[in-house]
Amino acid sequence: MPRLGRLVDRCDDGRMAAAIRHADLVAELRTVRERGLLRLRRTPLPALTAAVEALGPPIDAELVPSSIASLLDQVVNGMEDGTLATACAYTFGVIAGTRDWPAQSRRRRAAEVYAVSPERFRKHHERMIIEYVAEEILRLGDARTHLSPAEGLPLGAHRRLLLGQPGHERHVTVCRMPVQALRDMDILVSSENVYLEMSKIFKSSLSASLRAAAARRNDAGELIDDVLQRELRLWSREHGREGLAVAPGTVVPTSPGELARIGVRRIYHAATAIPRTQTNDYDVEPTGVVRAVGNAFQLAGQERDRYAPSLRSICFPLFGAGRGGLDPETSFAYLWAGLEPQLSDTWEVYLLTRSTRGCVAVLRSLSDLGARPT
Repeated sequence: MPRLGRLVDRCDDGRMAAAIRHADLVAELRTVRERGLLRLRRTPLPALTAAVEALGPPIDAELVPSSIASLLDQVVNGMEDGTLATACAYTFGVIAGTRDWPAQSRRRRAAEVYAVSPERFRKHHERMIIEYVAEEILRLGDARTHLSPAEGLPLGAHRRLLLGQPGHERHVTVCRMPVQALRDMDILVSSENVYLEMSKIFKSSLSASLRAAAARRNDAGELIDDVLQRELRLWSREHGREGLAVAPGTVVPTSPGELARIGVRRIYHAATAIPRTQTNDYDVEPTGVVRAVGNAFQLAGQERDRYAPSLRSICFPLFGAGRGGLDPETSFAYLWAGLEPQLSDTWEVYLLTRSTRGCVAVLRSLSDLGARPT
């Protein structure tokens, strides 16, 4: 196959040549969003092609579309966890399973991340995202960053691992994706504060993402039922805890709200975060996490056969790895202390993390425990 020559030159200090303009990248990224990553083969994208060439060795002309997809994946992987990264991943179809989605479906899902209507998202957030991605591509060139696979798992991927000796094996599946990308998960476990007040719907935490995704909206995208928070407040009133803290490790079940549309059947809210007085930070204690994991499995066992088919899968986050201030390795250690005794053939156990660092920490920790791919 013919190989593309160098489409841009590098400046003497290693920066991407100024011939690649931000405005050109923005225009071509709009085209990529509209056409989708699977329909780029006959689409001229000179600025993006030049950026790909500037960031690595020459590539075959036939591989330009996949290289552009890899570049966008690298940009998303480099973002911090949050609404911007998740909405960006949906906008361009970077999340596994969304690459063949039509543009309107990707826009609608990205709009849900910000809890706005698709039209509002198109006029404001989408423009912001595309301009930001163009800036990040130029920044990668300035830093002379070469495309390389993200350590751990790519966004949207999962890996099933086997632990234990022959005859006593147990399985754990590690998922690196936004919680909204999970499908057909019977039970999602969320980390909450001990007052059972979920994160604001526009925040970037797991609690906020679940709250936004489960909420019911009218055709204009306006919130009409804050399902999860409403059910948590009802539980607090019924149990005499309204306005009061519950014990760390308490687990409260709710319905999945609109998440039922993607196969979620129950959401368990684990009270593990203890607010620090007069700050926006939290403390997460190992005993609270261990108790929460045990209580989640106990509750799941009680509810298991109330559903047809029976509840089978349960997914845990890295408790405290956000505003709880724990590094991912410590968070996993707390989680594993409660999780390991519960592993059995009864449940399919999933571990969820959105960030590259969290995924790497989980995979390395499990590898140190003797886990191996199935």
